[in-house]
Amino acid sequence: MNDRSTAVSANRELLDQGRALLEQLTDADYASPRHGWSPVGAQYRHVLEHYQCFLAGLDRALVDYDGRNRSEAIEQQRTVALEVTETIRRALESLLVIESDRDVAVQMQCSADVSMPERHRSSTGRELQFLVSHTVHHYALIKLLLERDGIGTEPGFGTAPSTLAHSRTAPSCAR
Repeated sequence: MNDRSTAVSANRELLDQGRALLEQLTDADYASPRHGWSPVGAQYRHVLEHYQCFLAGLDRALVDYDGRNRSEAIEQQRTVALEVTETIRRALESLLVIESDRDVAVQMQCSADVSMPERHRSSTGRELQFLVSHTVHHYALIKLLLERDGIGTEPGFGTAPSTLAHSRTAPSCAR
């Protein structure tokens, strides 16, 4: 498997994990604030909107992660989040024909004190790697929010791929 298909597959697997989680949650579990923190839906929306920004930016070779819609429907309605998850998952399939080293620019506001966003060169492959890391990070937050209420997630949810790989190869006493 080449780097591009590995990164695409990894992102699709993460979206599958998200879909499985959403299917097990109630609407209240998804949309209600948790212990003074934002709802699971807010974290999940944030993840999906990063994928949407990435996909939207491919045509013009400019990915603007700050250009998120901050959709209340995705944040508050599990069914909408599930539909968007599937749309993104299908769109990622088309990336198998895009070169992973295709140049893109990434635009992002790096400081609240600076009026102009910064732009830096990247590639589609690097941004797919970023999306894995970003998604895992937010899944870890979701896991913490749910565990406080006794709602479990599947094994490996919110755990970095490198950690999962290490735990498979490390001696059991070193874990």
